[in-house]
Amino acid sequence: MRKIPISGGPHSGKTTLLNALREEYPDAHFVEEPAEKVIAEQLALEESRQGYTGIFPWNNYKQFAHLVLDAGVELEATIPKDADVVFQDRSLIDNIAYNRLNDVDSLIDRTQGLIAAANYALAFFCEPVGSYAATVIRRETPEEATRTHEYISTAYSESGLQVVHLPAVSVPDRIQLIREVI
Repeated sequence: MRKIPISGGPHSGKTTLLNALREEYPDAHFVEEPAEKVIAEQLALEESRQGYTGIFPWNNYKQFAHLVLDAGVELEATIPKDADVVFQDRSLIDNIAYNRLNDVDSLIDRTQGLIAAANYALAFFCEPVGSYAATVIRRETPEEATRTHEYISTAYSESGLQVVHLPAVSVPDRIQLIREVI
């Protein structure tokens, strides 16, 4: 099994690339982004429970970090044992970066142990594309987005994995680079 995280900071084309990879590798298994999964679950809880305030990165990062780590572990456990190629929208390595960025050092040792057990093959790291624009979920300023990207890049560089940097080129060009490496 080759578990391959696709990562990068905000507005790096990661989601667009993963959508294109689904078409290029129809037999591959894809793992969704844990943080987006948690945000969607928390939004649904807010809608279903009157008076409930969800746990989000913008209102309680420490609790959110625990939920994201647990979601990442759960998502890793859903990978079929017979999968050949697995593309992951982020990985446990991203948790290291976000925890450092948000001063949640208490989860780093546990996360590093989980990363070692995850047995990633290599990672692709997307460089930013275009101009950054905040959204309902992406609430960072452009400066914060750049800082986030740098923290994630550092976490992957320190991971010991082979990290292939994907430049800010077209999606077909990025896919070609991925094909060459895989």
